[in-house]
Amino acid sequence: MSRWVWASVIVQAFGYAFDAVWHGVLHPGAEPTTVNDMLRHLGTVHLPLYVGALNLLAATLAALVRERRRSPAGLALPIAFLGAVISVAAEGWHAYSHLRLDTHSGPIAGTLSFVGFAIVVVAMSVFARRRRRQRAATAHTRRAA
Repeated sequence: MSRWVWASVIVQAFGYAFDAVWHGVLHPGAEPTTVNDMLRHLGTVHLPLYVGALNLLAATLAALVRERRRSPAGLALPIAFLGAVISVAAEGWHAYSHLRLDTHSGPIAGTLSFVGFAIVVVAMSVFARRRRRQRAATAHTRRAA
């Protein structure tokens, strides 16, 4: 399950990188001026970011549900899910403001999206480290018995 989360992290990271290269290198300062052009822009340039964010939301939810069924989960997975919610909500705000041809709130929404993404990465790293320690302790106990 955490492989799905990490794959989603990679897709969303690619989306951020693609967006940054498009806006910062290939077309600096260029913004669509009509709603149709903006729809096309969001459906192409921003699509990898949206796909990654939505997949990350689904993956962290699935990991959280699965882990809760296995054993009492710590705080890492709920925090990762919260980060994914923040990221998706911020991307929704970003898309909505762009569709209104408002480019002023875009950087705020984009930053908030990245903060949510960073929360997921840190929380999943903590979860993975805890999981490795648990497996090592279990293996050590089995060998000792």
